[in-house]
Amino acid sequence: MPPLEDLSMSRRGLLGLAAAAAAAAGLSACGSSGSKVSTGTTVGGGPAALAGGRQVEVKTCVYAKNHASSMLYWQRFAPEGVKVKVTPVTSTAEILQGLEGGTLDFGLMSPYVPMLTQPKGGLTCKTVGMVARQGFGLVGKAGEVTKVEDLRGKKIAVPPPGSQVLVLDSVLDKAGLTLGSGPDQVQGVPLGYADHLSALTRGDVQAFIGSEPPCTQAVVNGVGQRMPGTFDTPLGDLNTALWASAAMVKDEELCKAVVRMQKAAAEYLTPGGVNDRTVWRDLLVDQFGFDVKVYEAVLENVGAEWEFDKEREAQYEGVGKALVASGDLKAEPDYEALYARQYFTV
Repeated sequence: MPPLEDLSMSRRGLLGLAAAAAAAAGLSACGSSGSKVSTGTTVGGGPAALAGGRQVEVKTCVYAKNHASSMLYWQRFAPEGVKVKVTPVTSTAEILQGLEGGTLDFGLMSPYVPMLTQPKGGLTCKTVGMVARQGFGLVGKAGEVTKVEDLRGKKIAVPPPGSQVLVLDSVLDKAGLTLGSGPDQVQGVPLGYADHLSALTRGDVQAFIGSEPPCTQAVVNGVGQRMPGTFDTPLGDLNTALWASAAMVKDEELCKAVVRMQKAAAEYLTPGGVNDRTVWRDLLVDQFGFDVKVYEAVLENVGAEWEFDKEREAQYEGVGKALVASGDLKAEPDYEALYARQYFTV
């Protein structure tokens, strides 16, 4: 998943990386008597210490000012002796390299890049759970592009290759459209996520398939409107899964503890599948500087997750099928080699 840049934030650019790191430190140090946590977990003290009083440091990461930031809350729910180190990152490639090279123990990724990497060999990290749902969308020029069929002959900003592009291909195909240069096709304009909103505002494109918060920003600013169908593809609303390095997968006690930490953090942010507005406001507005109107609207399109259930499994494998359909893979991935099922339920 790409880093999310909110052009209306009060703090910009590189400060976003500092904000993520600062939030990690600040959130790990604070507690709340009103925190919503999973059974058996208490705020502050957390569950019992690891066997033998082990002292370990768990290395994970977040994108700057990103809604998929439940790792910033892991320390609240960590067993005694477990220290969480959160590092800001800027790309899936960086996360994958960290997981395979030993600089990260856990990371958040769509399965897109790992699935492309698997046939080349050397992929050892595995999916152990979920991090976030939704967080992306298809936005059209307000009053001009209200449904996918309206894209015929129009220009759409297309991000670098990733799950969003697979979603776009699927949505267009369902409407009888394809990306191309003909008058009856949809002209794709390659643009980074951070440039989507400005391109739509200027009129350089009439739509974009993008990430949050620019999708919500466009709607709040009156420039764009969401088009239906984004989550109706085989990929569903799958955003990022939680991946563990090979060493962590083998360390059953520690890996289970971390998955439980993610479960507690996800339930703190999104208890029972419903976002806690107070907790999210603290994260998005107070910590990350989101505009209040953007924060209020973006909650309809984000959410913290932890459980990798059958529905998530089907969506995950939908990515593999879409990669075959697009010609990026000759055959579907070895899904079981990507799963660490023993951690799907904790």
